[in-house]
Order: sequence, then C-alpha cells, then structure tokens
Amino acid sequence: MSASIRFNKLLKDVCNSDIKKLRMGMTLFPTIELPIWGLKCPSHDRGRSFLGRLVKIFIPSSTSTDVPAVRLGKLLLRWCRNCNLPILEQKLCSTCSEPTVEVKITPPGDARPAFKADIDVLKETVDRQFGRGKGELLFPDNKTIVLNKVPHLDRMDEVIIDGHVLGSLRFDPGSGYHFVLRMEGGRRLAKGLRKGFITVHKGAVGSISKKASPMVPGIAKASPSIKKGDEVIILTEDGEAIAVGIARMSGKEMMSKTRGAGAKTRWASAPCPPEVLPGGQTWEDAVAANRDNLSKVVKKAVGFVKRTVEKYDMPVAVSFSGGKDSLATLLLVLEAGLRPDILFIDTGLEFEETVEHVGAICREYDLPLVQEMAGESFWENLDRFGPPAKDYRWCCKTCKLGPAARIIKEKYPKGVLSFIGQRRYESEQRAAKKSVWKNPWVPLQIGASPIQNWTSMHIWLYLFMNGVEYNPWYEKGLERIGCWLCPSSDLAEIEAVGSEIKDYDRWQDFLHQYAERSGWGKNWIGYGGWRWKLPPQPMRELLGRRKKELKPPEDPFEFHLSEGYGPCVMGISAEGIFTSTLNIDRMRVFMNLVGEVEYDDVVRACLTERVTVFEEGVAIIKAKDEKELHETSGILERIARKAHGCVGCGTCLGQCPTDAIHIEEVALIDEEKCEHCGSCIGPCPAADFTGEFSF
Repeated sequence: MSASIRFNKLLKDVCNSDIKKLRMGMTLFPTIELPIWGLKCPSHDRGRSFLGRLVKIFIPSSTSTDVPAVRLGKLLLRWCRNCNLPILEQKLCSTCSEPTVEVKITPPGDARPAFKADIDVLKETVDRQFGRGKGELLFPDNKTIVLNKVPHLDRMDEVIIDGHVLGSLRFDPGSGYHFVLRMEGGRRLAKGLRKGFITVHKGAVGSISKKASPMVPGIAKASPSIKKGDEVIILTEDGEAIAVGIARMSGKEMMSKTRGAGAKTRWASAPCPPEVLPGGQTWEDAVAANRDNLSKVVKKAVGFVKRTVEKYDMPVAVSFSGGKDSLATLLLVLEAGLRPDILFIDTGLEFEETVEHVGAICREYDLPLVQEMAGESFWENLDRFGPPAKDYRWCCKTCKLGPAARIIKEKYPKGVLSFIGQRRYESEQRAAKKSVWKNPWVPLQIGASPIQNWTSMHIWLYLFMNGVEYNPWYEKGLERIGCWLCPSSDLAEIEAVGSEIKDYDRWQDFLHQYAERSGWGKNWIGYGGWRWKLPPQPMRELLGRRKKELKPPEDPFEFHLSEGYGPCVMGISAEGIFTSTLNIDRMRVFMNLVGEVEYDDVVRACLTERVTVFEEGVAIIKAKDEKELHETSGILERIARKAHGCVGCGTCLGQCPTDAIHIEEVALIDEEKCEHCGSCIGPCPAADFTGEFSF
C-alpha cells in the first residue's frame, strides 16, 4: 500500500472516530513527512483532539518503530564542530564563537548525556554484533556521547558522537539490546570487520549506494555468522561501507542460494570516509560551550520563580522525587533567594539510594523535609486492583497522590505553592500544561514548573555547572527515577534493577500467580506485557492470545474506585476494579448506554470514549471533571448490574426512543439503532435491587 493511500486511510479512520485503531499500533510512515497543522474533524471531538496534537513529523527510517513520534517542543540540539561539543539552541559556540550546526534527531528531541553504564551497554552490544573491539572503536571514552530517546515499543536511543547520529541502541522484549546502524556508524566500523558484513561485487555498488537491496547474485562474500534479522554493513570489495541494513537470510544462505535479497537496505550512500573529529572533550567543556544559553534559561527560570511567589501568598515547597528534574528545580528556587520545604512522598517502591539522596540534599542545604509514607499501600491493594499498567495507573493514586493530598492538608491547611520538576518534553500531557496550574487531584496545591521548556540536556548541563551530587541510579543506566517497577519504565530498565531490589522476587511471584489466574502465557511476564491493559499491536503479536476465558461468578460483586485522579486528554481519569470477573459479552451489549462500543477480542475488553472495561473486572474512566467522573461511575455500576442481572422483564423497552431494545430471554441492544442516549439506564429491577456496589 502506498504512503499516500495509507495516509488517506489514517485520516478517514480519524474522522470516523476510530481512534482505537491508531492507539493499538497503526504505524506512522517512517520515510515521509506528515504535515498536519490543526486539521479539524467537524463531527467528532475525538478526531479533532487527536489531530490537534499532531504537528509536522519526520521519523527517520532507522528508528524502525511502531510508535508515532510527536513534537513536544523545538528540536534544540546543535553541535560545535570546532570544539566537538553538543550545543543547545546557540548559533555560536560560547567557547570559540564559531558557528554551530543542527543535529538531525528524531522528535521529541529530549537529548541527554550518556553515562558509563550506557556506554558499557553500547560497547558490549556492538562487540557482540560486529566483533571484539568494535564497541571501543565506535564509542571512545574521550568524547561526549549524547543519547536521544525516540519512540519505540521499549527503550530506543539515538547515539550522537561528533555531531553525527551513529545509530540507535534498541531494546526488544525477548531478545535484548541491538545496535541499529546509520551510515556514519557503518563507515567507522567498516575497516577490519570480522562479523556482520556483506561484501558486494563492483557491478552492484552503484545501485546499492542509491538504496537498492543487495541481491544474492551480487554478493561476493558474507560473514558466515550472520543470522536472518541481524544488523549488517554492506561493503565494497575495497572495504568501504555503502549501506547498512538488516539481513533477510543467513550468511551461509547468501553464499549458497542463487536468488533473492540477502539484506534489506536501510541507509545508503556513495563510498566516503567517516567524519571523525578529535577527542579529549569533557562535560565541563560542554557547560562552558553552552554558557550563553544556560545563562539565559536560568535567568528566565529564576525570574519565573520570583514572580510566581509574589503572585501567590502561601508557603513554598519543592516537590522532590529524588530525580534530576526536581533537583534542578530546587537549585533554581534557591537561586531565587527562597528557603523552601522539601516535599517528598515515599511511595514504598523507591530505590534505597533515592531515599538516601533526598535526606542528603536536605542536610546539604539545611532545608526542612516534609515527608509522607505510603508504606505497604501498593502491596495491600495489589490483589484487589491487579498489576498497574501504563493505561491503568491506580498505583499513582494510592501511593502518591493520596499521600500527597494527606500531607498537604495536614501541613498546609491554607494551601501551598509547590515548584515541580515537570517538562514538556516528557509527554503529550505535560506538553499541554501551562507553567502554573491548579491541581484538581491534590487539593490545596498550586503547581508551578520553572523548567517547563527545558530539555533533559538543559537539566544535566545545569547540574554539571553547579557540581551538585545527583541520584546514583543515573550512573547505573536509568533514564528516569521513580518507582522501581513503574509500568511507564522501559522493560530494559526494570530488568536492569531487579538484582538490586529486595522486593523484586515478591513482585515476580505475584506476576506469575496473576498470569496463571488470568490465563496469560509466560511471554506476558517475560515481555513485560503486564505494562498495558490494551497492548500496542507489536506487543500483542508477542503475547499471543490468553489461554482461557474468565467465568464470572453468580454472586453479587462490588466495584472499587481508586482514590484520587490523574490527568488525561479529556480532563481527569480514574481506575477501578470489580471484585470478580465480568461477563464481557453481556457488558458489551449494555456499554452502548455510554457510547459507541468497540470490542477487543485479544484482551477481551469493551472500549468507549469515556469508559474501558476488561473481562478481568478492571475499569478505566475518563471525564472532563470530578462531577462527570462520579456520574459515569454511577452509570457503570448500573450497567454491570443490568448486564449480569437482566431477566428479560421488558421494563426498558418502553424507555428506548429508537426501539433499539428487544428481548431474547434477556435484553439485547441493536447497535445500529442505539443513539447512546442512556434512557434505558433508568428504572430496572436488575440495576436497582441486585448486587452490592460501593464507590
């Protein structure tokens, strides 16, 4: 299917309000630009809100991702080729005053320094793929190496050295780390390759250098260790790199077969030498080279803090998570001449080093610590709610937002101005926020972020400039600091921390019990499938189908809504769970009362714009405000009662204005006729007199 046809289909799907297809894994096209500037869909709010978030996007074909890239802000990374250092925004280097050049990176562009653990993984991965010593060749210790996180099913970082993207470090669930080369990386590895290479005859060089794939008749030699799916470098007979790509057959097959493509070319060019710049740079040098930009953004942020404090007459605190962003925020507040409280919520899932770091910062700056402990809240609620997921984050409500609301009410009865390390480059939700906001799910708190428009590189250069101690887990390879089993973390990171977490075995035991109870196979744990209630399409293919359907009991059941709310596109969201499994086929019929229903037969769930309900009893509710959330919760309660208690009495027949209901032992709804008006949610013996529900 051509790119234009696929793009037209995408627009058609959006305008039909079929956003679920996109959310479940439709790929945005990796080799074309999609210019979408606030397109409007006249009849469907979901289509309009989705398109309104997309901007002009370019996803390099090397990303090989099934996750759409979205611009959350300007792409600010540049490079001084004279000093061989990364530069943010500045057209001139602060050290040498020479012009800088833009680095072509993938949105959202939240670049950061590579630490030793990151570089060790890079070297080990390249050595495994291309031979011992090649990792050191590609990633020398005497240069500043930059990582840029790009959209992928799990972890994927573009790796920038000398102002060039050499390739991407990608983690695939089930197979681990792979290094996906760009042309500059291929050129640097070309000489003396012992693994991962294909040499082509002279007559094939011209077409391959223009991105044709190497066909078997044109292959002169191939590394015998190549397996189908391996990353490969395509060389001339003189040993010059002309393309990089992925093997379509093994190296032995390339030499024995007489037809077919040996590899699929991803990047290609005419033969040319690598552009290797002199080394010897440090991150202290990078701070000096970015002096003008740092001075500007710090001055602006400090001014923001001062103006915000003048506007709001209330106590000042810094919400401190133990991560880099909250640390930078604290330093800015201190630069503004303030002595804030340190507000720390111990979720019970913190790294030991994080708790120690929070205490050390309080002692170093002689600041009062205001702390609330969630204790065993996560483990106590785990059996009830099941494992948290990216789209089912009940844990944030019970372990973070709830404790935060309690401590703020106790310590700041008249309210608190809390400076928070939130940045637009972290997510679409945070990009949509202003720099100051009222927090509907933590009463009495006004949140303010002086670093809203900073990139991760701004944060790190500012911390390096101040010489401050930061959380040691960054040096161990983590990109973000939070709860050690957060479903928003990459599986690569969760696996990396397992050996150092005392409750990791406890967590794994629970996952195995839950998988057995819910009918998931071993891949559900090994591939991190628990991190989604509605997995993206690539993850669905890895997980396969559940082994058994869940049978709901006939006894009455309760519904429990998690405390607190989280932000979402519609406004706020909350998660809940029934105390038993559901008859999802019956729920599918009655979910029409709250909107058009889409049924997912893989995870067995009913999806509407406002409510998603799973067979296992999990529910996710979205609303524009707290009032609508509780109204929708009440409707969901009645839907469940009707679905499981209907005896076909016919009470609802006269309530339907479109004659969409008919009786076949139980009530059924004609989806073509149903207008989702909710009239039939009214008087109903099943809803009014059966079951015990509590919200």
